[in-house]
Amino acid sequence: MQQAVGASSLTTRRGLTRTTGIFYIAAGILILLACATEGVEGHRMRIVLALGVLACIGGPTLLSFGRALPRDIFHVLVVVGTAMNTAVIELIGGGPFSIAAGSLYLFSIVIIAFFFTWVGMAVQAAFLVVCAIVALSHVGVHGGPIVVMVGSLVVTGGVVAWLARIAHAVEEDPLTMLPNRRGLDWRLEEALEGSDKDFHQLSLILLGIDQFKRVNAEQGHRGGDRILSQCAHQWRRHLANHQVLCRFGGDVFAVLLPGLGLGRAADLADELRHASPDLVTVSAGVATWIPGDSPSMLVSRADVALFEAKSMGRDQTVVYGDPKRGASELEAAIDAGEMVLHFQPIVRLSDGSAVSSESLVRWNHPRKGLVGPGEFVQQAEYTGAIHSLGAWTLDEACRVAAANPDAPGLHTVAVNVSVPELRSPSYVPQLMQTLDRHRLPPDRLTVEVTEAVFDGRDPQLVASLRQIRELGVRVSIDDFGSGYSSLRWIDSLPLDTMKIDAAFVWAIPEDSYDAPVLEAIIGLGKSLGKRIIAEGVETEHQAEVLRKLGCELAQGYLFGRPSALA
Repeated sequence: MQQAVGASSLTTRRGLTRTTGIFYIAAGILILLACATEGVEGHRMRIVLALGVLACIGGPTLLSFGRALPRDIFHVLVVVGTAMNTAVIELIGGGPFSIAAGSLYLFSIVIIAFFFTWVGMAVQAAFLVVCAIVALSHVGVHGGPIVVMVGSLVVTGGVVAWLARIAHAVEEDPLTMLPNRRGLDWRLEEALEGSDKDFHQLSLILLGIDQFKRVNAEQGHRGGDRILSQCAHQWRRHLANHQVLCRFGGDVFAVLLPGLGLGRAADLADELRHASPDLVTVSAGVATWIPGDSPSMLVSRADVALFEAKSMGRDQTVVYGDPKRGASELEAAIDAGEMVLHFQPIVRLSDGSAVSSESLVRWNHPRKGLVGPGEFVQQAEYTGAIHSLGAWTLDEACRVAAANPDAPGLHTVAVNVSVPELRSPSYVPQLMQTLDRHRLPPDRLTVEVTEAVFDGRDPQLVASLRQIRELGVRVSIDDFGSGYSSLRWIDSLPLDTMKIDAAFVWAIPEDSYDAPVLEAIIGLGKSLGKRIIAEGVETEHQAEVLRKLGCELAQGYLFGRPSALA
């Protein structure tokens, strides 16, 4: 996302998508109108008409889906547009209509000049000029007319490129040559609109130079400017190409971090602070984007964290919503190999045989010992560390299942997936890559999502579950009955299994087989064609009641506690 030198201020995927799509539509409509005016006769003119229709179809398609495309694809789309225009001129075969069609090259030259870097612009413009000269020469246009038309295209492109670079300067800090606050707003808006589909997290760092007013007072504004320039130069070397360093204003810099949760963003903030010029200390505030946030909300949270860092003594990093840096600790624990998986068997009630297992993550903490998920999963979901934790859990469960195909209960494994993971468009591709890496057949994996926190109205979440099901991976709803909205959407969800919440099993009377609520849930699941698993089975009496009610599978301490593989 870091912009190349000379790129225009409007080089966002949104602007590029809209402009390219509108130009495709406009070119298609103009060609169709011209064909209607001239009269469509002959095979070649029918091809011209078809190209106009294709452009009219391609434009709206691009407007609808263009923001999901990689930025480099737009180079291809402009080449295609130039080639289509060249084909139209060649097919018409000469005359005023053919010359008029040459004016459509203006659409391509504007996109080339306005949205591409100098190198990309030069390559695209050279291709366009060659196409224009060849096409016009082939239909009988020579000499002066070609010079005027091609020259007009080149001059127009140059002027538009110059104006675009002037606009870019409005969003560039003249001292550090970094994007300024306005430039950050553009990039932040683009990121939050979902343009960067490769990234499922987004964090922001605000870096404030400590005691900068004193620096200006002692060294003068020239000395302060020198420190600002040194900070920009040294920090930029620690950032990846897609990470954006901006001059936020005064003595404050901002770093936009697609793909990073709070933990790794906070660690990077520490790295940048330590990379500051000698005798310069820096405070940092870090915040992460939460679905539904506006750009200003993300900036405000990072600003609050920066204020706290300065109020607490300066020269430190404060993370909004995670003051104890739990996300950093958890992500460091994952990297250090401190996470372990335990497996709890799921058995067939008719004969007690283990048919699958649920994988449950534990933290082998160096000071606290073995820590259960209740102590860190919820915080991981809030801070964004859940994406790293979920990726590790999925990978380890698939690795163990693939390595132990004949072990009791490990032919099929279940992995818990959080709602934030399912809301990320990158989750399903990650799942596919993990299965491929370990060569695990999809039908040997089940993903479980907790019903209590599930929202069946969330389109991205439901879409992710449908895609997972289409892969052949089973989908299970966990703790069924713990939420309030189950009956509204349970029939429409792509589910294979319903796991009955343990509270219903524990409510079975010790001296009775009467469990009407449990019977109703089992009957509902069967009528919907779902497999039923009862959780929390601890006694033989509970197991017997479930058998009599027609429950097929069960899980609980009666059959085995979660444990690591021997």
